[in-house]
Amino acid sequence: MRLTISVNALKTIYSSGLQLMVTLIIAATLTLAPKAGFPAQPEVLHASYSALVPSGAPFWIAHELGLFEKEGLPVKLIYINASPLVIASILAGDIQVSLAGVSAVVSAYARGSDVVAIAGAVNKINVSVYALPEIKKPEDLKGKRMGITRFGGLYDFSANYALKKWGLQPGKDVALIQIGDAPSLMGALAGNSIQAATLQPPSTIRAAQNGYRELMDLSKAGFEYQNTVVLSRRSIIRKSPDTFRKFMRAYSAALGIFHQHREPTLKVMAKHLKGIDPFVLEKSYEAYKEWVPEVPYLNHAGMETAIALTPGMEKGREPKVSDIVDESFIKELDQQGFYRTLYKR
Repeated sequence: MRLTISVNALKTIYSSGLQLMVTLIIAATLTLAPKAGFPAQPEVLHASYSALVPSGAPFWIAHELGLFEKEGLPVKLIYINASPLVIASILAGDIQVSLAGVSAVVSAYARGSDVVAIAGAVNKINVSVYALPEIKKPEDLKGKRMGITRFGGLYDFSANYALKKWGLQPGKDVALIQIGDAPSLMGALAGNSIQAATLQPPSTIRAAQNGYRELMDLSKAGFEYQNTVVLSRRSIIRKSPDTFRKFMRAYSAALGIFHQHREPTLKVMAKHLKGIDPFVLEKSYEAYKEWVPEVPYLNHAGMETAIALTPGMEKGREPKVSDIVDESFIKELDQQGFYRTLYKR
């Protein structure tokens, strides 16, 4: 769907030193239009997701299967493939809730905003590094090019983590190349314009099918990391807590379908992951079932890791987990027995 973004969002982008994002806005032919403030009871809740991967499935399921409407909550879903633009849009009031990487929350808090994670969406890092077949071992990457989606995001963090683990210096020993999105990474690998890339399912499955070599699976790297969260703003939540109760109930019901009802989940995923091979789709679904929590509490140890590893954190001024997390709606549902009923426990 076409995203309408306000002038305020553009100002936020500039004030954050992210002028590069304007190129994305022009390229995507985004329409500039001022928006009113967020009302206590919105006519439509604008929700975004930031990647075309199976972690978006609960959002898609809730939308496609009418779970938001069942709660009396009209929701418009928007795809925004850039965490800085997600934050700029939510601060400007263009969207009210988003599925995005946790580093966006940490960075936004460090700049003085009230962005907060309200649910865990993917509670483990799930990125692998794949390379062309001629790259036999990590040392062979020296002097080569590794593709990431965007600087400052999960793929960038994962590339830096892997290279440093191998004793290679990002930017000096291995060039990091910003490509844009997962399909573009696969195309760049196929064209040999990059020799390695950080990938998530379903791209990891396609990479294995193509004979590319897995150099590291970060999900087995032995550390806790909160990957993706559902985020909003404390000020928005205070104005309309009932809206977020309804949203979290619908999102949680969608999680129940995701974990317990394979066929409708695959059907919804196939609609949004257009052109995906059925085998790749099923393998991706099985992988994400291990990473997406049934009850969407956040991984607090993983949040601490995310805070520590987010670039630009001033020593001694890092946020506490409680500063950037609000699990009150999940706790409320849990205390009401919602999840016990949902999973028949």
